Amino acid sequence: MSGVRNWALIRQSLINGNSYNAEVNAHFGDPSADAGRNAAKNLCLITSTDSMQIALQRQSFFYHQVLKIQNKPIIIGQPKTIFDSEVTYHPEVSIEFRQDFTSVPRGKQVKDARLGWRLMNETSESLTFEKINNIALLVYQHFFLKNNVFNFNKGKVIGWYTSPIDGLHLQLYCLDVNEAERVAKHVVQAINKTWNDNLFKSTTPKRNNLTTPPQITILGKQQDAPVWRPNINVKAYKAYMTVWGTETKVYELIGRLANGEFVALTTAN
Repeated sequence: MSGVRNWALIRQSLINGNSYNAEVNAHFGDPSADAGRNAAKNLCLITSTDSMQIALQRQSFFYHQVLKIQNKPIIIGQPKTIFDSEVTYHPEVSIEFRQDFTSVPRGKQVKDARLGWRLMNETSESLTFEKINNIALLVYQHFFLKNNVFNFNKGKVIGWYTSPIDGLHLQLYCLDVNEAERVAKHVVQAINKTWNDNLFKSTTPKRNNLTTPPQITILGKQQDAPVWRPNINVKAYKAYMTVWGTETKVYELIGRLANGEFVALTTAN
């Protein structure tokens, strides 16, 4: 019976809200004046009485016969800018963070994070190798300096700091609001910008109650099984600059020596 209940929940999510049926409706638009399009649309829409097999057939028909996704390039998981026109973007600095391997529970993947900003006073044409090297030194001093590697506690609370004029659109998953604000302030100060309290927002995602955690018995007592959640500590381990319109495109800003120490890299023509 649990399988039936699970399918009912999945079917409901596919039908309601901004999900599969909404995608079908958006594609066909208003087919009321076209009997053929209306019939095709009805073939694709999942109904409240459809079995899992029928729903899969409807989805397959929509994606493979109507949208023909098999004939389109796969871009899922890749930055949108790869497929956009070149040069129109300001150079972007990216810093990647990673959980220490020794703290990862057995059978779990290492968690990571990323933050960055755009150089709003530069374009691909105005940027020079000297400026790239200066940015590399700035990033090293504020995020990678020996005994001062910047780290933060990653969690489920999201801190937002958006300032287009400064090239900032930070979306920080942190353990709590105070930690998100600390990280945002560190970035703003590192790039020599002025912090604005009004630009910092935070959100706390609602708990997902659709999946009930399993129960286990310990010493004769029923309790919830432990769930590993991504409340972890991550620290900087990689930094690079993206310059659209250039042959290299990505320029590494930070290197790592054999002894594990980080260094600012010098980029030359």
